[in-house]
Amino acid sequence: MLKWFLTGVNKPRIQDSNVVKKMYHTYRLQLVTTMILGYGMYYVMRMTLGVAKKPMLDAGFSATQLGEMGFAMMIAIAVGKCANGFIADYCNIKKIVPLGLLGAAVVNVILGFSDAWYIFVALWFVNGVFQSMGSAPCITSLSQWFSKSQLATYYGVFSIAHYVGEAATYLGTAMIILAFGWHAAFFMPGVACIVLAFIMYRFMKDRPETYGLPSANEFEGETSQEKAEQKVSTKEAQLMVIKNPYVWLLAAAAICLGISRYSISSWGVIFLQEAKGFDLITAGSIMALSPILGGVGSFLSGFISDKIFKSRHSVTTIVFGVMMLIGLVGICYVPANSYYLTALFVSIFGFGLGVILCFVGGLLAVDLCPRKATGAAMGVIGLLAYGGSAAQDLVNGFLMDSAKVVVNGVTTYHFGTITTFWIASVAIMTILIVPTLWAKRVKHDED
Repeated sequence: MLKWFLTGVNKPRIQDSNVVKKMYHTYRLQLVTTMILGYGMYYVMRMTLGVAKKPMLDAGFSATQLGEMGFAMMIAIAVGKCANGFIADYCNIKKIVPLGLLGAAVVNVILGFSDAWYIFVALWFVNGVFQSMGSAPCITSLSQWFSKSQLATYYGVFSIAHYVGEAATYLGTAMIILAFGWHAAFFMPGVACIVLAFIMYRFMKDRPETYGLPSANEFEGETSQEKAEQKVSTKEAQLMVIKNPYVWLLAAAAICLGISRYSISSWGVIFLQEAKGFDLITAGSIMALSPILGGVGSFLSGFISDKIFKSRHSVTTIVFGVMMLIGLVGICYVPANSYYLTALFVSIFGFGLGVILCFVGGLLAVDLCPRKATGAAMGVIGLLAYGGSAAQDLVNGFLMDSAKVVVNGVTTYHFGTITTFWIASVAIMTILIVPTLWAKRVKHDED
């Protein structure tokens, strides 16, 4: 049964160059479009809890319980993403990613009928298992269909998927909650994603060679790169990832990225409601600016790094890490009910995050590793990144409950310690990137 997931055998090479060019153009377009829409909906399936926190608190759940739900998912994603990253280097990606979306959608549909805390924890963990089947396999597919020199650009294009899903969640889910209640926010998008999973399976692709096409490096004329790739087996390439100290340094930075990113996406709406005095729709609309600007940042990240910073990806990451820090400090300390200032700093944070996510989220590590180990590199980064994401849910939930004050039956939450936790994570992440300024030079010296 597991053999069904393995990549197909190489078909005889198509000799007509015009047919090859047409197939590459068509398949690349289908692949990228499908992954952006499909992986974007992965995020809708994982972020509903972040928007529904306030009505769920009102329904009797505690902040600590909500944090435990998020922790369960993130732990599952962390371990699963690492495992699926290593597995993806051997598999047919079109059989992995749609299955993950289908499973996550079914979980959300079931939760649309549940009120029990223990069911949410258990099924949110299962959701995390399916969620882990998205990112690393998608990046593996990109590395199969685009040459090494193109990967930064198309990684950035694909990364807008995160923000398509986040924006849809912040706006659409908030509207569903107001119109139909918080249960519907799980059920209705879940049904839609079941349909989308089958559409994804129809249009995603296996490796080019399984269709009689040349590899992406060969197709783009990067023959020296292709020869270097063929010198090592998939297993040897994966061992190179594990032994590379810079990969682990980037993984440590990814922990901090996971903390800051998911602290804002999971707790940002309720922070704006409780600490800044906005209602649900206003808080959701402000937070929606982060994924919108993040999508722009991700889309432009490759261009910005290649054209402005001359492909010095580590420099790009440090600069936009500082931008994230400025945006986050502004979000935390802007006066209450300051709509436009809050929106401005959320936008600054979101744009910086969009660029950072491409590089710390995997591209810096992928750039240092052979193409055959793309999934492994993404898996190592994902393991620690989502470990940080899991930790923030527990820490944020605990800190929020610890800082609440009840007066005459009215509960007030204080966020001073929480915001310090958020800001410190971005600062440490940026500092950890500095040593990677020398990583690529060392790799070239070794070559």
